[in-house]
Amino acid sequence: MKTSELNDYLRRRISKDESFQSLLSYPRYIEIETVNACNARCPMCTIDDWQRNTPTMGEDLFDRISLDVIKHRNEIKRISLYRDGEPLLDKKLPRRVRILKNGGIKQVSISTNVSLLNEERSEKLLEAGLDLIIMSIDSLNKEVFENIRVRLNLEEVISNAETFIKLRDKISPKTVIWMRMIRQESNKNEWPAYKSFWENQMSDVDRIYYHNIFNWGGQLEGFNPIAKSYEPNLPCVALWSLLVIFANGDVPLCNVDYNNKYPTGNVNDNTIKELWESKIINERRQLHLNNKKGEISLCENCNVWEEPAMQDVFLSSEYADKVALAT
Repeated sequence: MKTSELNDYLRRRISKDESFQSLLSYPRYIEIETVNACNARCPMCTIDDWQRNTPTMGEDLFDRISLDVIKHRNEIKRISLYRDGEPLLDKKLPRRVRILKNGGIKQVSISTNVSLLNEERSEKLLEAGLDLIIMSIDSLNKEVFENIRVRLNLEEVISNAETFIKLRDKISPKTVIWMRMIRQESNKNEWPAYKSFWENQMSDVDRIYYHNIFNWGGQLEGFNPIAKSYEPNLPCVALWSLLVIFANGDVPLCNVDYNNKYPTGNVNDNTIKELWESKIINERRQLHLNNKKGEISLCENCNVWEEPAMQDVFLSSEYADKVALAT
């Protein structure tokens, strides 16, 4: 396939109203890991293999990152205050949301397992200006849920989610809720009932979707796919859209590089723009465009960026077929 066609695929996946070249100026999405710890132990997570030892991000580092991103607020689509851990373990989370919102960041989000989302935390996050919350609740069946979200209690999680929905409607109706199921072998037949349950409680601005279990770039032990993925045949959208910052300031290859096997740099030493335009990132992009992504072990069979089941139009299969025909 021609490079121009791959560029078009990436542009359409990431930001269809922009030119491909504009994506190279600054990341449209940034994930800031303010805490690297979790209160759950889920089988589709790699937590037992984490080897980093900076559990929380200091205020000085967060403030430095904030100054950087606020200067580029018009280029950024979303900043997510999480990565591999449970963000609600960060007691300073509402303050950090407020700093970014006061600085003009369009959308600030978190993704949570909901177990710690009590009424007090919900109110503080909504009042701070949180724009989007992704709630990861994988089943409505107690046994199935608690076998997936080990250490969590289904009744508590459902109660927290329902309370947040009511508080959102009262305090901040524009805050968007994405209710997400990680679809896997144990819950793969639950989707219709799951969708129906949440549709009755959520508003028109919200989304209910599933994402098929993914392999963390081939790092998830015992990975059992439940659907075909086209992602291994395509350049990864993350290299043109997402920059991840760990709690100590390190910037890895992408969001599956949880042990920073492929370091990009550190925001203590370089600006985000310098890292985004760096030689090492551009070399990785060229490998992906030239069908050589397998030279990066994490990229070879990674399916983390498979399009979720909330899309109206699926681009991956269309372009993957073109790649197959061209080879």
